[in-house]
Parts: sequence; C-alpha cells; structure tokens
Amino acid sequence: MTSVREVASEAGVSVGTVSNVLNRPDLVAPDTRQRVLDAIDALGFVRNEAARHLRSGRSNTIGLVVLDVATPFFTDVARGAESMADELGSTVILCHSAEDPEREARHVAMLEELRVRGVLITPVDCAAPHIDRLLAHGIPVVLVDRAAGRRQLCSVAVDDEWGGRLAVDHLVDRGHRHMAFVGGPFQIQQVVDRHRGAQMALADIDHARMDVFETSSLTVAEGRAAAQRLFALPADRRPTAVFCANDLLAIGVLQAAVQ
Repeated sequence: MTSVREVASEAGVSVGTVSNVLNRPDLVAPDTRQRVLDAIDALGFVRNEAARHLRSGRSNTIGLVVLDVATPFFTDVARGAESMADELGSTVILCHSAEDPEREARHVAMLEELRVRGVLITPVDCAAPHIDRLLAHGIPVVLVDRAAGRRQLCSVAVDDEWGGRLAVDHLVDRGHRHMAFVGGPFQIQQVVDRHRGAQMALADIDHARMDVFETSSLTVAEGRAAAQRLFALPADRRPTAVFCANDLLAIGVLQAAVQ
C-alpha cells in the first residue's frame, strides 16, 4: 500500500501537509492542495481509517447487534439505522447474535476493539455484563426493542405486554376460548412480556385458557415444529387459535397448516 510519505514525496510537500489535506483541507493553499490530491490519484493512495481511529480513540462507525438478521423486523431496523447513519456521515457494522449470549458477547468485544462511536443492540439478556462494559468504557448504548429499566441506558421499544393483550383480545372477539402460545426461548424478554400480556388478558375471560408450545428459537422451522406438535393433539384437546411470539414463528405455523 502506498504510504503518506510516498504521497508527500510525489507532491513535493511535507507529511504534515498531506495530513492536513486529508483531515483539514481548509488549512492548505488551493494549489498545494491540488498537487497533493493529484499525487493521491496517481499513486492510488488509500487512507488507513483504522489506524486514524485508533490514534483518536473513536471512529465514525456504529455497531448494530440484532437477534436474527432473517427476521423482517430487524431488516427494517437495520435499513433505518443505516439510512440515518449515512446522513450523519457514519457507517454501520451489522452483527447477528443468533440469540446466542456468547456469540453476542464476542460481537460486542469486537466492536469495542474497533472503537465504535456507539452500539445499538437487541440483547438476549439486558443485564449481560458486556453491556455494562461498553458503558464503563464510555461507549453509548441504545437498546432496540427492549426496555432499558435503568438510567444508564436509553432504549427504543414497544409495549410487548400490551401487544400480548391485544392479540388475545382479538382472538377472544373472534370467539376463541382455547388458544395456543407459540414462542421461546423464555430467556428472551420479548417472549416473556408478550406471553405475560396474553395471560393478563385471559385472566379477564371466563373459561379461557392458553397452552404453551415453547420453541428453542424464533424461527420458521421452530414454528413448523410447534405446529406439528399442536396438530398431533386429539381434536377435543386441540386449541382453536394460535398466538405466535413473532412473524417467523407465525409463518412456520401457517406452512404446517397448509401442508
């Protein structure tokens, strides 16, 4: 790779002048600035942003850690984050935790090493120690689709308990009294909150109940597997409606229903 010294030699200026052209171009006379830019083009010089960020202690990069990049919700989140970051002259590094706390911790450690400007994260566990470590190192953190629950953290979230209530109220309005909840694992707060909201709604309905079909992940395949367990029940024990914890599980249940 071409070095700054080689650019300086080609343009007949000092290394400091090249640095000013790259970082503070308004300090350099127009003719000199153009000579440096011509040398950069001629030599194919590419600045080492990683080294510059290490020297300054921060970068223009934002980390985004999501549970599952295949989920349409997180696709929209990533698109929105990238769009806003682009407007602000930043870039986004997308990390997929796959709902695995250890994998999530490795991603967060890597983002720390890259000196990211901040981290947007949908954590498996909001109390995970690597989140506190980011804060301790002065890296801003925003929880996505999770309630912070403490002052040190900001969050952008929906009321999942209320969502669970609305889902059950809708099914009750359609005449259902025996329902199934498909979702999991219950280590994910979103699943816990939606199930809790559903149970709260059921408490107000006479002769209503909900069977839980716990899944190991929030995927289409797990939705299909849960539906197969449900459909295998005798007709008199089979729920008449299903509330799924996310869209992918619902797709899996629908696939199993039409097979």
